[in-house]
Amino acid sequence: MESAPHSPSDMFSVIFYVLLFFGIAGVVVPLLQRLHISPILGYLMAGIAIGPYGYASWAGGHEWLQMFTIKNTETVQILGELGIVSLMFMIGLELSIDRLRELKHYIFGLGSAQIIATATLVFFIARFYDHSPEASIILGSAFALSSTAIVMKLLEERHLTSRPVGVLSFSILLMQDLAVVPILVLATSFGGESDHGVLENIVISLGIGIAAVLAIFFLGQRVLKTLLQYTGVSHNAEWLSAFAVFVVIGCSALTLSAGLSLALGAFLAGLLIAETEFRHEVEIIFAPVKGMLLGIFFLSIGMMIDVREFFLAPHILLAAVLGLFLVKSSVLFPLCLMFKVPKKKAFQTSLFLAQPGEFALLLLGVAAASQLISQHDMQFFYLVTVVSMMLSPALFKIAPFLSAKLFPEKAEEAPAGDFYEEKEDIVIIAGMGRVGQLLASALQSCHINYIGFDLNATKVMALKQLGHHIIYGDARKIELWQGLNKGNIIAIVIAIDKHESVASMIKALRMEWPLVPVIVRAEDTANMGLYYDLGAKHVVAETLESSLSMARLVMLEAGKDESDSEKIIDKIREKNELQLFEDKN
Repeated sequence: MESAPHSPSDMFSVIFYVLLFFGIAGVVVPLLQRLHISPILGYLMAGIAIGPYGYASWAGGHEWLQMFTIKNTETVQILGELGIVSLMFMIGLELSIDRLRELKHYIFGLGSAQIIATATLVFFIARFYDHSPEASIILGSAFALSSTAIVMKLLEERHLTSRPVGVLSFSILLMQDLAVVPILVLATSFGGESDHGVLENIVISLGIGIAAVLAIFFLGQRVLKTLLQYTGVSHNAEWLSAFAVFVVIGCSALTLSAGLSLALGAFLAGLLIAETEFRHEVEIIFAPVKGMLLGIFFLSIGMMIDVREFFLAPHILLAAVLGLFLVKSSVLFPLCLMFKVPKKKAFQTSLFLAQPGEFALLLLGVAAASQLISQHDMQFFYLVTVVSMMLSPALFKIAPFLSAKLFPEKAEEAPAGDFYEEKEDIVIIAGMGRVGQLLASALQSCHINYIGFDLNATKVMALKQLGHHIIYGDARKIELWQGLNKGNIIAIVIAIDKHESVASMIKALRMEWPLVPVIVRAEDTANMGLYYDLGAKHVVAETLESSLSMARLVMLEAGKDESDSEKIIDKIREKNELQLFEDKN
């Protein structure tokens, strides 16, 4: 039986919802940003407005307002979850397995301590307000976790993801994401949805989860690198991105089938790709998609808010939000100090992670469905969660100010074994052909750090085996360089031979790093003047320099004195530079 075609009205609704979202993303959010309102807050406010509890509920007889309302919030929430998936994938790309090993002290030690301590304190507060032991455990577990989506987005906006405070925050968030599995099993067991005991369920779920994670790593390390290399040889960004999407969906599906979250599978996929030569190219391909999907996620969160509930008892709601901030930050701050984190970083981290997360909304729904809490309590805790999320940008703004006031700058040394890294001086080489390879070898011999870029996957793999520091990626994409964060760039060498690409790269580099010297390779003297005009500090013309070298050798063979030969060569070089100056003027 053939399926009935979609009606024009259904298709119009889909198109209109798409237009509405992109209108918010492209007009409303940038407008709010000009007013110094965080994009996250902008999406949340827009979600409140266009959701079922927004202006449509106040419209009365104005039926036309219903057109601008999204009533099917479930679809939006599913799309929003893809935003978290893309975020975790990008986080995985920025890390590595070795990096995770370095952070295990903070992930498993500090992260676990934060979850247990916060959940315990919230448990006793909930018991004080006459909630049952089961409900108190769920509330404690729900509010112990923070919002990965919001925190990582705000860290990214402030360029803090690779800074100590960002790494510390991420370490704790990662442990929270791992803790979701046993917490959810515990919640469903309380609700009578399980045929086994609580402990038995947790053990079974963790066993299945660990098996799924090990399977992903085993298959990934054995198969993924080979397949990516095969895909990368094509030099086709579409094929590479398609295969990366396949890996993300495959890993996410495997973790979901094992009772874990989609986001964890995406994170593991990112970790696996991060171990290959293609991590940076994949990263810049996915960056715009991540931002768009995260926007839908924040929009879906805003749609859950019934603003009318806020006005019923605003003082109680705000007191609960501030109390939650105080509880979570007062637990995390001393724990960070116990793990030898500097006071200023500890204080900032405790404020950054003071909000509850998106997982709290799921747990509250489970608790309400199991009749452990009433529908009224669920709505109240929903509001506490979402309002806390909305106030997160404000916490990020005041955290550096308060930490500077409370803990004045002094010679505070980073603790031993910390993740703080001193940035090293590096040279960037765009293009690893014969010229780039010779330059890299020279830099290696005098112990100067460098990173080379090339879009030939076969060449990248071969040079890596020879010990070269080389990355697969299109050097013309400045976004690729921006995401490195590898050190202080002391020079940039453009060793590619396409004139249009060289010219556009020089322009982009002058805007991004105006003080970094740019050294350019030119095939002949024709484009030297243009490259200098665009901002190159040095231009080496291959035809000129090879001709001068050959002339010097001929002079020596003809019996000319070496010093006389050098003078003649220098004079010719100066004459050429003067000619370039005159042509320019």
